[in-house]
Amino acid sequence: MSTVTSNPADRAETSPGPKGTPAASGTPSPAAPRGSWRIVAAREISVKLTNRGFLVSTLVTLALIVGAIGLQLYLADSMGKITVAVADQQAGRIAGQAEQLAVRADQDVEITVRQKSSAGQVRETVRSGEAEAGLLFEGGRWVLLGDTGQNDIAATWIGAAVQTNALDRNAQAAGTSLADLSEGAQVKHVLLSADKTPESAVRMTTYFFGFLFYLAAVLLGAALATSVVEEKQNRIVELIASSVPLRSLLVGKIVGSTLLALAQMALFCLVGVGGLMFTGEQEFLADISSGLGWFLVFYVVGIAVLACLFAAAGALATRSEDIQSTTTPVNAITALVFILGVTVSGGVREILSFIPLTSTVTMPARVLAGETAWWEPAAALVVSVAAAVFIVGVSGRVYRRALLQTDRKLSFRQAMKLTD
Repeated sequence: MSTVTSNPADRAETSPGPKGTPAASGTPSPAAPRGSWRIVAAREISVKLTNRGFLVSTLVTLALIVGAIGLQLYLADSMGKITVAVADQQAGRIAGQAEQLAVRADQDVEITVRQKSSAGQVRETVRSGEAEAGLLFEGGRWVLLGDTGQNDIAATWIGAAVQTNALDRNAQAAGTSLADLSEGAQVKHVLLSADKTPESAVRMTTYFFGFLFYLAAVLLGAALATSVVEEKQNRIVELIASSVPLRSLLVGKIVGSTLLALAQMALFCLVGVGGLMFTGEQEFLADISSGLGWFLVFYVVGIAVLACLFAAAGALATRSEDIQSTTTPVNAITALVFILGVTVSGGVREILSFIPLTSTVTMPARVLAGETAWWEPAAALVVSVAAAVFIVGVSGRVYRRALLQTDRKLSFRQAMKLTD
């Protein structure tokens, strides 16, 4: 291993430690400024804000959110709109009655009737895609046409209209009325847990925040590990260590990365909330508002823990090519947290909501679903913070002991055997 004897940090690195390994210069310099971690955090933020990869990933994520909102608008605008080709006025009346039945059932359905002169033209209109369905009366019965598949909206409401007309006609033939025949056939819908958030809203929100947590952890974690190993490979860290305690260097990097991740999450949430309001989903926004604060609180703790793990993983590497292998365990943990958070339910989700890191996604999801007592998220947060302190302490020791080891790639176990 080459040394530069004119550099005090290099002399500290090459002086033999108690076990014959280079001693890590983790002792604070007398001239180190108080609150030096703030300087490191500010530098970390400024570097990331001018990093093309960070900016591109943020813009891409924003584009995905806006695209999802746009897709929702498009689907909401087109899902309930169908065109039905008919060859006579009677079929047109059936189609119009189908739309009225859908409206009475509070369904956003709009049926446009396209009048054709013959059954052949109706078939050609459906086959060409100009109409989603066609309605003909042939062989004494109604026939609903589709091209390559059945249109569910047309099948549901046109089928209901045909049945209603048939019942009305048969009732008149029997000397009674449709109202008398339909007496007692109505169903009243009652929600047993109307005060709870709908399950579909819980799933969508959990997946959204779980994905953002995974994305932020991977992108910021990879950038943090790369920054650490580049400073180590270029021996810049030896100059920094001569004036800034390594503990302050680690704390500054964690704080800077966590603040950036929180700022990203806040930006994504603002765009998402704006999109929901723009699309008229105020009711959905009101349903999920109870869990948003808990998502952000657990998010900060989880990101801080992962940032420390990624920094330690970067310190284990000696070259940029080593980053993939040293960060693989942390990436696996991050992926596992995401997968479990968005897939589990019931008792399994309840157990995972008290386990650090997995609680980042599962506990806010339970709060959103109305499954928790008032003390449960607070207790889970205390457990997560306690675990975070322990993990940060262990990872900090790995970081300090491995950072100035430039001769070979280390494992977590090898780094723990070194001395400060």
